[in-house]
Amino acid sequence: MVIAKASAALVLAARIVSGAALVALMLLFCIDVVARYALGSPIDGVLEITTTLLLPLVVFVGMALSVPVDGQVRMGVLYDKARGIPRRALRTLGGIIAVALWGLVAWQTGERALDSMTGHEVSTVSFALPVFWGYLIVALGSALMAVVSLLHLLLPEPERGDDDAALDEGV
Repeated sequence: MVIAKASAALVLAARIVSGAALVALMLLFCIDVVARYALGSPIDGVLEITTTLLLPLVVFVGMALSVPVDGQVRMGVLYDKARGIPRRALRTLGGIIAVALWGLVAWQTGERALDSMTGHEVSTVSFALPVFWGYLIVALGSALMAVVSLLHLLLPEPERGDDDAALDEGV
C-alpha cells in the first residue's frame, strides 16, 4: 500500500511538472512566433530555453508516466503469451533491466551535469544559459524513471483488460 501511494505521488508530480513544461513550451513558441513575424522582434533565448530546459522536462520527467499504464515498448510475443511463473520472471527481468538502465543514465548524466557546472559551460546562441541545467533535468528524470520502475516492479502485476486489442493481436 505504501509503495502504491509513493508511486502514485511520484507519477502525479511528474504529470504536473511535465504538463506545465509542455504548456510553457507551447506558449513560449507561440509568443516568439508572434513577436518574430508580427512585430519583427524575436525573443532572445527561446531556442536555449526550449531545448535546454523545457524539452528535457517534457520528455525525461514525462517518461515516468508511462510505467503505471504499461506504456513501454515490450516484446509481446513472449510476455503476452506467457502465464504464471514465466510471465512473472519476464516482468521481473524487464523491470530489473529498466531500473539498471535508467539508474546508469541518471548516474552518467548527473556526472556530466556536475562537470558542466564546475566548468561553467554555457550556451552561446543568444545568451549565456548554463548548460548543466539540461543535463541535470535529464539525470533527475532518468532517476525518477528508475525509481518509478522499481516501485512498479515491487507492486503486483496489474490486471490488463481487453481495452487494447492491438496488444492482444501482437500488433
